Amino acid sequence: MSTNLGPSLEKGVWAAVIIAAVIIILRVVAKIKIKRFGVDDGIMIFAECLAIASTVFLTLCVRHGFGKDLTTIPAADLEAVLKYIAIQIPVVTFSTTFARSAFIIYLIPLLGTNKLYQGILWAFLVIQFIGNTASAVLPLSICDNVAALWDPAVAVSAKCGDLKAVINFAYYSNSFNSATDLFLAVFPAVVFWNLNLKLRIKISLIVLLSLGIVAMVASIIKTTKLTSLPSITNIGASGGIELIRWGYIENTIIIITSSIPCIRPLIISSVRKMSSGKFSRSYELSRPFTGRKSGANPNETNQSRRTRRFKPDVEHGSVDRILDHEQSAHTSTSAGGQPESPTFFAPGITKQVEISVITDDNGQPREMTHF
Repeated sequence: MSTNLGPSLEKGVWAAVIIAAVIIILRVVAKIKIKRFGVDDGIMIFAECLAIASTVFLTLCVRHGFGKDLTTIPAADLEAVLKYIAIQIPVVTFSTTFARSAFIIYLIPLLGTNKLYQGILWAFLVIQFIGNTASAVLPLSICDNVAALWDPAVAVSAKCGDLKAVINFAYYSNSFNSATDLFLAVFPAVVFWNLNLKLRIKISLIVLLSLGIVAMVASIIKTTKLTSLPSITNIGASGGIELIRWGYIENTIIIITSSIPCIRPLIISSVRKMSSGKFSRSYELSRPFTGRKSGANPNETNQSRRTRRFKPDVEHGSVDRILDHEQSAHTSTSAGGQPESPTFFAPGITKQVEISVITDDNGQPREMTHF
């Protein structure tokens, strides 16, 4: 009795894709909450949609016998399997490419005005995008009739290019993808390590942004399985199931690990709400309350007092907040921690200058400055 690995593969991929979808939803909620929903989020949503679409084609493959020994299934089912593989591989390749690109676009604004770092990231984005696009399109265009990839009758009369050259190019693009994943895992460590932050904060940020190292491992394993891709001339007993498996693993890992840093503000916000729940709740009166405690600020609301008590700091802020040069450029606080501007909250020390004017014995004014 032949082993059928298709159903287990299908269930595993769907589970990973659903987890990725949940992470994407949390990412969107977090970005909207801090008012930073941007292009990278839209691209990541599109990558997840492509991942779902390719998984649908994987399901269709399994329904026709993918996961079994392809040399033993009926000709009609074999044709359907080859057709759906020819469709889903480019789709999942584009999904992975867009997900990796979204992460790079997410990193670029965090580097402030460092043009060198930005240029390096843009170079990696463009090169991997072009390489993966070519790698996805070439197999579909190698023959003058695309149906030759799955229909034996068409393959007999179709004119096709050099399949070996296509596979060699796939080796190049996948190798560059692995190098890109490694760079994106190491690069944040170098950048954040040189920032003036607490060691604990540095380590947490480096870990969050370096999770893509797992995607690099998946990409390397997938590259070693390229020759097992089934085709009309090389069906193979395994049917390329390991290639498909690691392709989806790489895809979902990149989507998940690239989105986890974005949901950190949402987690911090939830923790704050849970922590503040232990304090008694009161409501502001619609008119002045004359029985307030002495020493309290009459213009300070109960909500603002709680906000002041739990104001965000560097340790609890998101990655965006820590590196937001626009915010830090306009933020200043006193030694006691109160911001000079009520709009911003951030730790720091400012110098307070008091100027008083007195007159001497002759009635001439003198200016005295106190720091």
